[in-house]
Amino acid sequence: MERLSVVLPAYNERGNIAPLLQEISHVAEKLFLPTEVIVVDDGSTDGTSVEVEQVAPSLVPPLESVTLVRLHRNFGQTVATSAGILHATGDIIVIMDADRQNDPADIPRLLAKLQEGFDVVSGWRKERKDRWIRVLPSKIANTLISIATGVKVHDLGCSLRAYRAWVLQTLVREGLNHRYMPIYCAAKGAQIAEIVVNHRPRTVGRSKYGLGRVFIVLRDLPLLTFLARYGQNPYAGMAVLAAKQLGVGLICALASWWLNSLVPLWIFLLIFSQGVFLAAGLIAEFLMRQSGQRLESIRQTIAEVKIFAGVWQTKDND
Repeated sequence: MERLSVVLPAYNERGNIAPLLQEISHVAEKLFLPTEVIVVDDGSTDGTSVEVEQVAPSLVPPLESVTLVRLHRNFGQTVATSAGILHATGDIIVIMDADRQNDPADIPRLLAKLQEGFDVVSGWRKERKDRWIRVLPSKIANTLISIATGVKVHDLGCSLRAYRAWVLQTLVREGLNHRYMPIYCAAKGAQIAEIVVNHRPRTVGRSKYGLGRVFIVLRDLPLLTFLARYGQNPYAGMAVLAAKQLGVGLICALASWWLNSLVPLWIFLLIFSQGVFLAAGLIAEFLMRQSGQRLESIRQTIAEVKIFAGVWQTKDND
């Protein structure tokens, strides 16, 4: 029988985490699957960990276990998600936000779609319950990424997804970004599906994202495009980049000769220098992915692990 792991990265979600764990517990009771929940406290300052410790013992069973992973400080959702994946032992891993906007009642539908032969099933918040200042940048970012990478996912910002464990275990060793996980999965050859999921309004706490997300996406877009199109053959990607640089150089040289001006050549030198920096960044990214340094750095962020599974165990990351 397959086992299910639910990973919840949480930062200052006191008031949300206890009712969310109870909802997940009710869903697990109906699934008839051994289910563990991993809550990663990403350096919260509002007592999120205390709330987990208070409610977790009452949820075992029907949950097989509740694991609380505390990080030394706030490292961000990507690191918190990776730390949760490291502690997941299930054959299927569901990742969702801890702010209760994702609905645990959608988990059975994600699992059912996964059984159709897919490796990743991504949620699509078709009717979002957020303010325009969050919805607009998200739509812009999704459109840019879809066009650039060719991966047709409507809602990369939706954290509610189900994965075959092998996909995430591969990614977490190399490094991942929680915003772009379907792109990384596609680069590994994973089969991706998407279903419409329920999206609930936030009732406790506040959002941690805004218009700045668009600029982050613009920064990351060259890497995402490269990974999606040439992740399995980086040499081909570098060859294409070199060919484009050569084409631009020839055009600028002809323009410089035709206009009897050095301006086009200066423009080419500017473009060429940016291409060199881009290529260096892509090479550095691949070297980091192969070195395993990111996995070790994630392990070093973990301050404490508490497991609620009938017997309370404490582990220190020394």
